[in-house]
Amino acid sequence: MGGVKALGSVSSAIRFSSKLILHYLKYMLMYCSMSKYNELVNKIYENITKQIDDEWFKDGGFQVYKNPIPIKYETATDAGTISTLELPIKYESGHKIITGPKGEKYPVTPESFFDKYDDNGDGTATPKKIIKFAKLADHDGTLHTSWGDLAYTKGNDYIVRHGSNDYGAVKVDIFKQTYSKV
Repeated sequence: MGGVKALGSVSSAIRFSSKLILHYLKYMLMYCSMSKYNELVNKIYENITKQIDDEWFKDGGFQVYKNPIPIKYETATDAGTISTLELPIKYESGHKIITGPKGEKYPVTPESFFDKYDDNGDGTATPKKIIKFAKLADHDGTLHTSWGDLAYTKGNDYIVRHGSNDYGAVKVDIFKQTYSKV
């Protein structure tokens, strides 16, 4: 997975282009009340300073691992697109299509699959005990990943750190079913 940075929902809309922010602020100043302008500036500042990065996990983060509960999977015979809980994701022939606890499906590259799971040889695989960090989202935002943008919301999603600058968002109910604290 490529590097992942998290920015809030306002920042996702304006993509943090300096010129675009300045243009937007000038527009807001011309056509909105000062209180709305100040609210926007505060949201932009909050979203700039509340980025998900490795440092963010140091305050309130904790170690977890995926529960060793077998998951079902299929191997894709052709390329395609699958609708996940978050967004449609493209996959290639040979990718593993995993079925999650709510029946949701998501693709995983063969390399990532074999790094994270032990194949049971019967269409199921058991997660390896890999220690990760997790933290309940304390603000709304978006994780920008190599497969697309994943929105998360305060109190409704856990952010899981898979590796340096590699994060995912997991709904609270799914997190409680699939992860355990170390």
